[in-house]
Amino acid sequence: MNLVDSFADFVGTVPCREVDLPWGRAQVWDAGAGRPIVLLHGIAAGRRVFFRLVPLLARSRRVIVPPLRGEDAPAPRATWEEMLEDIAALLRALDLGDATLFGTSFGGALALGYGARSDPRVREIRVQGTFKGFRLRPGDRLAHLLSYAAPASVGAAYFARCVRRGSDMKLLAEHAPGIDEFFPRWCAATPFATVRRRIALLHSLDLTGAVRAIRVPLAFLHGAKDRVVPRAFFEELRRLRPDALATLLEDGGHNLPLTHHPVLGTWLGEQKSLA
Repeated sequence: MNLVDSFADFVGTVPCREVDLPWGRAQVWDAGAGRPIVLLHGIAAGRRVFFRLVPLLARSRRVIVPPLRGEDAPAPRATWEEMLEDIAALLRALDLGDATLFGTSFGGALALGYGARSDPRVREIRVQGTFKGFRLRPGDRLAHLLSYAAPASVGAAYFARCVRRGSDMKLLAEHAPGIDEFFPRWCAATPFATVRRRIALLHSLDLTGAVRAIRVPLAFLHGAKDRVVPRAFFEELRRLRPDALATLLEDGGHNLPLTHHPVLGTWLGEQKSLA
């Protein structure tokens, strides 16, 4: 696979396979060969944030990118444990072993939560721009509650303050047409109702015990200019697991797979510290 600047060009070249997951049949990106790495996307933008990263990793790794339930098609409401079971089902269905789990934002929280299961198929866990728990600010919490009644009119207000202003989100809009449709209706291919359900899972999320229970190598990466997940969440993870590799990218924002794919490709593919 060649590195491309257009998501549309990427979709035309990335190998896909159908996999039966607990919520239905899913189209999973499956590229390259070598030790597998599973990429878990964030709460809203979907898999397209990985379109520049996948070709880099596929030069030496087998890269698996599943959709989270609800990304490509409507899916039933899920609990946190059910979303973790989706990951387990994926690993079983593809018979993956010695795998790396890499998650960004919400996907990173899923990777941390799954790490507590001590699945022998997982060799290491690496996360970026993520958290062990997410505290909604009062204004965001109110907007979230109102979105149940009027998602079209409230959707933009919910994310605009911390997401829309970010330069990396503007870049995502340029290279992944459709992202702007989230304001007020969609975010990439993800229905707003699905985003709202994922946010609801975060209200009482506390992965403190899960993070402490992870026994495989663990690494945290965070962009100092991240407007979505504050640096304080990264510092909480560092304090919780001082033994983990923790790297702060001074010029990075939230969507590092899109904006800093060469750096992230090195961090994931060659297993070198960026510090």
